[in-house]
Amino acid sequence: MTTSDLYRESFEHEVDSNSKMLAMIASVPADRRSDPRFQRAVNLAAHLCACRENFYDMIAAEGHNRVDWWEESAAFESLSGRFAAMEKKWSAFLASIDQLRLESDFVIDEGEWGRFRVGVEAQIIQLLGHAFYHRGQIAMLVDELGGETVDTDYIDWALPRNSSWGLIE
Repeated sequence: MTTSDLYRESFEHEVDSNSKMLAMIASVPADRRSDPRFQRAVNLAAHLCACRENFYDMIAAEGHNRVDWWEESAAFESLSGRFAAMEKKWSAFLASIDQLRLESDFVIDEGEWGRFRVGVEAQIIQLLGHAFYHRGQIAMLVDELGGETVDTDYIDWALPRNSSWGLIE
């Protein structure tokens, strides 16, 4: 497996996990959705999407179409469409990425915070870890609100896809 293949597979897992994450949030009972923790879970999901949207824009586009990193009152109903659009862009980008592009740099312009040069591969790794981190927070909030949580661990996703893995005896 090449490094590019690894990132493509990792993103396939992330897409599956995003779907499960949105289903977890949707499972929160209607009478618990006025609880501030529900909005926090929705805002965290929106933040995950915003990070992917913004870094796609900075890495693969011209960096002029960034969205707010942290929405204060993200609408749950908007997340499914946002995630689908973002995932389509990232899937196409990762389908075409090669080692040379992975080893390249891009610039993050954070205005008053400054401009930063970052490696594409380092940012891809950061985004993967960042998603695990926030999905864990969301799962905890959903559980506290009485919703149904789902395991989004990589091995649980990968195991059924590899016929040589599994219980030995």
